[in-house]
Amino acid sequence: MSRTKTGYASLVRVRFNECDPLGHVNNAVYLNYLEQVAIDHASSLGWSGNELSAFAGAVFVARKHEITYHQPAFENDWLLVCTWPTEMRGARGMRSYTVSRFNGDRAGWVDRRLPFAEMPVIEKGDLVVSAQTEWAFMNVTTGRPVRIPAEVARDFIEME
Repeated sequence: MSRTKTGYASLVRVRFNECDPLGHVNNAVYLNYLEQVAIDHASSLGWSGNELSAFAGAVFVARKHEITYHQPAFENDWLLVCTWPTEMRGARGMRSYTVSRFNGDRAGWVDRRLPFAEMPVIEKGDLVVSAQTEWAFMNVTTGRPVRIPAEVARDFIEME
C-alpha cells in the first residue's frame, strides 16, 4: 500500500490560441496543462528530466491519458491545475489531476508543491476536467521500461 506525499498546484490563464472555433479550450490543450504541472511537480522535488536521466538513466514518459471533460473553459478564464501521484510500482507511475475554474485572489499566487492534505478543495461547479495519466519510466538509451528507483519513488509516495 502507498500514500501520496505531495501534490502541485498551478494557475493558468487560457489564451486565445488555445481555444477552438466555439471559443472553448481545445481538448488537446488540456494535455499540455497536465503534462506541464506533472513536470513542475517532479522538478520541485529535484527530479527534472535532466536530473532523472543523470541519476537513473531514465525519464518518465506518458503512456496513457484518461480525461473527463466536465464543462468548457474559455479565453481569459483562470484555471487551477492540480496534480498528485497515486502509485509508483515497477516501471509505472500513476498520477491524478483536476483542472478547475479559479475564483480566488491571484495576487501573490505562486505555483507550488503542497503536502497532499493541503491540496486545494474544488468547489462544486468549478471542476472543468479530471484526469489520470499512466507514466512509464523509460531508459533513455534503450527506450525500454525500467524499475523506478526507490530513491525517486520515496519522494513522491510514502511506501507502507
